[in-house]
Amino acid sequence: MIWGIVYLVSLLAVFIQVLRIGERETCFAILTLVAGSVLTFVSLIIANSRFDVFSLLVTTLDFVVLAVFLGHALVSRRYWTLCLPAFQLLTCMTHVMKFVLPDLWPRLYSAGQGFWAYPQMLVILLAAMWVRADAGARRGEDGAADSPGHEGGISASGE
Repeated sequence: MIWGIVYLVSLLAVFIQVLRIGERETCFAILTLVAGSVLTFVSLIIANSRFDVFSLLVTTLDFVVLAVFLGHALVSRRYWTLCLPAFQLLTCMTHVMKFVLPDLWPRLYSAGQGFWAYPQMLVILLAAMWVRADAGARRGEDGAADSPGHEGGISASGE
């Protein structure tokens, strides 16, 4: 139960921060992750299941999220989007492993399902922070280029 609360708090914090930064690609990625998480919870309620038991509905949902992340990565011009389908594929492989090996330890299966969402959140958060820092640096360069006495080139002192 505590890990579910930790996950929800982490997801909410990253969600708020990424939406506050407002970059289009990171917003799409975090909205996909949030929608997948909410729909996973709903599908567990509908199937009357738990995370440690194989559920075809949860498996199908994870493969749909994989397809969305893969489509996003294929049309994006940014490299960080390639990490998201890779991590989601690992999550999907835990479902395949549980299907092939039904005697797999339930805690190992549930940990494998939930773990890879944390690196996904981290990648999305770092990408949003990178975009914000890059935009700030570009504004700083534009301001410096407009200041008097700056010729736009590198001076002899290396500044």
